[in-house]
Amino acid sequence: MEIWKATSLNNTKLVLGEGAIWSSSRKLFFYVDIEGQKVGLVDPVSGMTKQRQLQEKVGTVVPTEDGQLLIGLENSISIFDFDSEELQELIKLEAEIPTNRSNDGKCDAAGRLWIGTMNKEAKGAVGTLYCFDGEQIKKKIPNRKVSNGICWSADNTKMYYVDSFDYNIKVYDFDLESGAISNERIIVEMKESGFTPDGMTIDEKGMLWVAMWGEGTVNKYNPLTGELIGRVEVNAPHVSSCAFGGTTMTQLLITTASAGLSDEQLKQFPESGTLFLVDVGIKGTQMNPFKIQNKI
Repeated sequence: MEIWKATSLNNTKLVLGEGAIWSSSRKLFFYVDIEGQKVGLVDPVSGMTKQRQLQEKVGTVVPTEDGQLLIGLENSISIFDFDSEELQELIKLEAEIPTNRSNDGKCDAAGRLWIGTMNKEAKGAVGTLYCFDGEQIKKKIPNRKVSNGICWSADNTKMYYVDSFDYNIKVYDFDLESGAISNERIIVEMKESGFTPDGMTIDEKGMLWVAMWGEGTVNKYNPLTGELIGRVEVNAPHVSSCAFGGTTMTQLLITTASAGLSDEQLKQFPESGTLFLVDVGIKGTQMNPFKIQNKI
């Protein structure tokens, strides 16, 4: 099994880091701090980070085609300009369920946003996975617990998806033109006590990289066999998301959380809540931007 060791940038401290993603147009990583109500960026060359404070929790961030950001706020999907800090709401998201909030989400190759919701206290199967094309928002998978990592195969025929409290990775047959999903099946089972799958990304060979909350790792899985074939070790137990990027697309940005740890754990793992980087020497796939021309 391949083993890598991630290095902490040690220049920012997040409560609940999440949503790591690479912007190929801006040559920057973006991320969110859900509980800290922030959107941040990282320059992988200099290690410089910048953050913007918002007024509510933010579940995910996705670059748009014109250099802005699409963000999932507690009960809306909005466009955010990181430089000017201008915020424009596009559509409400479960505003009638104030106990829910948005969580992880990414765009498919057609530029549609797939975003999940969850109970703010992670209780019950009350969330939904949605698909938003800029005009309409459609329910795709109901009764979600903690909707999390999502990505697609290079040929756009498969969609991979994590609901953290299902403790597995599922795959669906995917139709790019219509956005239809079908034929749900489990490809990786994760039943180890105390470890929870979280954010996920995919490399150019189709291998899945999954942030493991509670385990202090990003695990690399073969989706064809379900086998664990690699591991990135992170000096923080609550690993929440990961994304490939950098000039060669071989760097992995990893977000972690300081939330949910005891004082003793925080002393043992003082880098909890920081951002980590590692060059794994394997190219990741470019994440898809939101097609801004579709917006309302």
